[in-house]
Amino acid sequence: MSRQRKVLEAQLTPQQQKAAQLYVQNEWGELLGEGGKKKTMQELADELGIARSTLFEWKSQEHFAAYINYLSERNLDAMRSEAYVQLMKLIRGGANGVPSVKALDLFFRRYGLLTDRTVVEDMRDTVQTRVKTDEEIRAEISELDAMINGKEAS
Repeated sequence: MSRQRKVLEAQLTPQQQKAAQLYVQNEWGELLGEGGKKKTMQELADELGIARSTLFEWKSQEHFAAYINYLSERNLDAMRSEAYVQLMKLIRGGANGVPSVKALDLFFRRYGLLTDRTVVEDMRDTVQTRVKTDEEIRAEISELDAMINGKEAS
């Protein structure tokens, strides 16, 4: 048993642990090949011998939710090989025989063989910058003032 699992389970009662396990099993049942009809929250609560409102209350608690997420992550990890098989099928052309460009892109990114690269150039080295003198700034201000006054007069 992993350290993370031990820490999470230590924060829950045995009944809460069982509730979280049943909840995840219910959510993942079809995907994990366990079949059967998905149970309602009331059915899960009845199986646990608790009120449905208690189950909803537990679901809103941080430790309970963290344990559900942990168990779900383990299920997801168990399905990784299936995902890799599907990815390879898409790369090899799937049903239509045409390789998926998106699958190839994902494969190469997964192994760091393809990355997005952004080049940022510092334009300060290529642009000539000239500092204006106080006199040049005053002249430009006068010119702008004349333009403004000219517009107001017309």
